[in-house]
Amino acid sequence: MKAYNHITRRVGKDVQERIDALKIGQKMQDLPEHLWHKSFKFYVKEDPTRVGGPNLRMIRLDPNKPSLTVTAFIFNKFVHPYENRFITPREAARLQGFPDDLEFKGSLTSTQLQIGNAVPIQLGQAVFESILQHAKKKFPEKKEFHALSLFSGAGGLDIAAIMAKSKNSKWKTFASLEWDKDCCETLSSYSKNESEILNLDIASVKDASKFCESLGINKANVSLVYGGPPCQSFSQAGKQKGFSDPRGQMIGEFLRFVEQISPTYFVMENVKGLAGVNKGKLLEEILDNMKQLGYNVDYGLLNAADFGASQLRKRLFFIGTKKEFGKATLPHPTYAPEPNLIFHNKYKTVNDAFAGLPPCEVSQGKNIDKTTQEKVLGNYQPYMVK
Repeated sequence: MKAYNHITRRVGKDVQERIDALKIGQKMQDLPEHLWHKSFKFYVKEDPTRVGGPNLRMIRLDPNKPSLTVTAFIFNKFVHPYENRFITPREAARLQGFPDDLEFKGSLTSTQLQIGNAVPIQLGQAVFESILQHAKKKFPEKKEFHALSLFSGAGGLDIAAIMAKSKNSKWKTFASLEWDKDCCETLSSYSKNESEILNLDIASVKDASKFCESLGINKANVSLVYGGPPCQSFSQAGKQKGFSDPRGQMIGEFLRFVEQISPTYFVMENVKGLAGVNKGKLLEEILDNMKQLGYNVDYGLLNAADFGASQLRKRLFFIGTKKEFGKATLPHPTYAPEPNLIFHNKYKTVNDAFAGLPPCEVSQGKNIDKTTQEKVLGNYQPYMVK
């Protein structure tokens, strides 16, 4: 089996010592103090502005639990459960639910960003299937519903839309708009020309309805507009500037497309931190704008693990339905930490995600000695799904 992007990077002596010392589930603060990174030691012991407990700098994943949130920076934080190395981009992609036959294009840094910024596939699929079920009730004769993807990234939501099925009906994404060239190449190689992958900034499209017509789709036939506007300005990891940050203004661009096309449905997702910006006033403003455009809106935080992803990642989802068609709602969870009368499925684990992967390669490792190779890769054992 070919495992694209399944390469681990070599690390320095100090980092390798920390990795070697970590036990399953342990973080940087669990290590002997002499192994702490200088910045971590300062944060924990000396920083006068520190509020709260230690932040996450490194953790060895527990194979029998879902992982913590995958971000673009987990490749120097998430240590493999059994092997003394950081996880590979492919392993991170498995935690996000990406199919193995998708190859991420571009540099290692670009690949990490593409994977970390994506919506877990299983979560997106559950959202799209919930809307599709509503659409089939309103338009029972239709088998295919046209959709437009904005801020597509590497295709987390696009692939989720492809996978969503309900009563012999499906979404047909006719175009995906993304400004990052590497993301476009990644998604284009996977889509195999089944949709238009366009490398452009949506702000440059002044008339969304004419744009659809240029692709052979009348706006009246666009059932769904979906996307995840850049979220760094709302993230807890960012400065939470909201709409004052140009990236935050992209939500306005998304809603402009919705206004000009007037689809039956829209789906917008973002980081959970958006809800707390300016004490919730930003969220109120967004919801008010959506309602003024003529939509009933259901919104809320969804945990990817609740829908079959091997990851405890929470995302804020908005589902809009034109008022004359009622209200499509967020999906209900189908997984739980332990099965019960309501949820029959147990959370998927890191072991589940990594099952079946072949041994990884070591970057720049063709000429490294056998001792170093064994230390980085460990004694490989096929993953056993429990």
